[in-house]
Amino acid sequence: MTSQSRAVLGIALTPVLALTAAVPATAHTTAAAAGAAPAAVGTRAPGPWGARTPHTPDSASGGLNALVSAGNGALVSLTGGGLSRSTRIRPAGSTRWLAPQTWPDAGGYNTELVSLGDGSVRLVWRAERPDDHNDHWLKVATLAPGATAFSAPEYVAAVPETGYHHLAAAPDGRLVAVWTVSGVVTAAEKTGPRAAWTAPAGLNERPPSGSRDISHMDLAIAEDGTALLVWQWRTSKAVVALEKAPGATAWTAVQDFPVPDVDLARPKVFADPRGGFDVFYDDSAHLMHTRRPAGATRWSTPRSAAAHGSTYGMTAPVHLPDGDLFVAGGPGYSTGPWYAVRSAATGVWQPYTQRFSTHKKVRSVDAAATSGGTVTVTWREGHSYEEYAMAAVFKGGTWSAPRRLSATSARFAGVPQVAADALGRPVVLWDEHRPSGTDGAVPDGVHQATTGSRALPEWRDHTDDGRADLFGRNSSGLKVYAGDATRLSAGQRASSWPTGALVLPFGDLDGDGCNDVFVRLPKGEARVHPTVCGGLPDQQSLHVRVSSDWSGYDAVVPPGDVTGDGRADLLTRSASTGKLYVYAHNGAGGFKTRALAGSGFGGYKRLIAAGDLDGDGRNDLLALDASNELWRFSGTGTGTFRSRSLVFENWGTSYKDVVGGLDLSGDGRADLISLDKDGRAWLNRGNGRGGFGNRSQVGKATDWSGIRIS
Repeated sequence: MTSQSRAVLGIALTPVLALTAAVPATAHTTAAAAGAAPAAVGTRAPGPWGARTPHTPDSASGGLNALVSAGNGALVSLTGGGLSRSTRIRPAGSTRWLAPQTWPDAGGYNTELVSLGDGSVRLVWRAERPDDHNDHWLKVATLAPGATAFSAPEYVAAVPETGYHHLAAAPDGRLVAVWTVSGVVTAAEKTGPRAAWTAPAGLNERPPSGSRDISHMDLAIAEDGTALLVWQWRTSKAVVALEKAPGATAWTAVQDFPVPDVDLARPKVFADPRGGFDVFYDDSAHLMHTRRPAGATRWSTPRSAAAHGSTYGMTAPVHLPDGDLFVAGGPGYSTGPWYAVRSAATGVWQPYTQRFSTHKKVRSVDAAATSGGTVTVTWREGHSYEEYAMAAVFKGGTWSAPRRLSATSARFAGVPQVAADALGRPVVLWDEHRPSGTDGAVPDGVHQATTGSRALPEWRDHTDDGRADLFGRNSSGLKVYAGDATRLSAGQRASSWPTGALVLPFGDLDGDGCNDVFVRLPKGEARVHPTVCGGLPDQQSLHVRVSSDWSGYDAVVPPGDVTGDGRADLLTRSASTGKLYVYAHNGAGGFKTRALAGSGFGGYKRLIAAGDLDGDGRNDLLALDASNELWRFSGTGTGTFRSRSLVFENWGTSYKDVVGGLDLSGDGRADLISLDKDGRAWLNRGNGRGGFGNRSQVGKATDWSGIRIS
């Protein structure tokens, strides 16, 4: 999404879209593992969700606290309650979780599991000192890159029982720990695996006049080793920012730090994997963003990232393959969930309109970069005793339909958390409670779900159910109609397009395993919008511009593959010459120069993509002439068609729309759907020999009079 429109001069399209996959990172990962080999992340979008399975055998191990991904793609979970916690590891390349490690004194205040910039995962907690129950130790256990067990705990320093603490790591392994003691921020460092922690050093003498304590604190370390520490005083609301360059002996004040001293600024800092920092804060019900790129000394002018977003409950930023930045969150100051994407090319936060959920009761949002250049987002939604773990996938301004992961009988689904494995597949964990008695619930353990592999998409499948679908447009927008030979029903997701736009189902352009959408705008601009599986694009979503002006074509048909290479192509007809052209998929996210597919097509009122009608494995074309005779042009598999054969005589006079290529009857043959002028939908089943049977009414529950199908 470096640019909203990826344009190519002229009609011929060269490779213009390269949605490469990022190294998998969760919302908790600050940078890739130093020196680690890059994971073989899949280029396809995450596949269909599998069934929920237990992560812990029962509720005895306690609830879910955290889930993170290490730099090499290993997954680590933290569960427990009371005085103890347990960590479980799923090594990179495995689907099996190892036996848990138990930490009997890690059940106290503010226990954290953090994935760090050196590729490691650290467990950080405060434990009572055996010799003094009124004091505590800050302890750290390390899962080194590639290891299958955490190290024995390290003792960092004596700390109070309560207060903030944070841990961050530079790519070279240097660790920085910070914590608060009665309003004094204290820091210690560790320069390498065998080095000792430095003596704790206070970074401020005492709280300023009018401030009693710290209300918020955050820490990050950039790619070059620079540490950035930010906190806000509880009473005065003043924001303090300190930094420490690698090799420096002291922390210094950040010059011209742009975060204002406002009520509930709640600043959060993140290290950009490409270098530098991103800082988010709240200001007058706006989520604000500023950044300092690598090597720069000045911060960018703060911009509103989301009009109703907030750092409270915000996901950590997900850095997309093209450099764009994705964040999401729960209600914040608004009445619903939100998300925002910052364009790396323009620095502007995109005004996307789709939401991952329309439910007003959305909480506990998490996000992770997943395969195919996608983001997988999880959240909890519901009312009172009925709450569910949900997930959806985002790409290029398009959302998949939300998927419920928890059991339908679940109560208090808990906080669902997501991380990506070494192949970029999302893995989600959440707590479940089962009903017990009247309005009661008892813990039922931690459950998990992940996606399977993604096969080549079925032609015209836009609901991600493996079956061909129908597009329908009316005054409320574009929807996908799915079903079978007895019914056709519209999905809940919709997108809006200007009057006069031609919106057609298309195949997979960018190779992520999801079918995309062709659009010709009223002024003639032709686009293909890559989508996420099960999603619909909007006008502002990512697209590939095929041409600046296709108004000279009076017919555009997406026939599937007609050139025999397994990739979706486009057919167009010249309004002036009646010649038919094929734009063949070039295998690199675009199209080859047009080639002549046939002549003499100017006399046909309608050209219809038909699928494989005669069972020879090649897609065909239907054409309705001025005498209302329907003809079949059998495909050759080379981008051209054989001589025509008559299918129906005196046909189509009552139809306003006709769509072919759908197998609604489920017999593996291409069918034909027609809408008449009285608002009825009709199905002609394909006979597999190039023709169709008699029509039968379908989709009776829908009034089709105000709908146009494609």
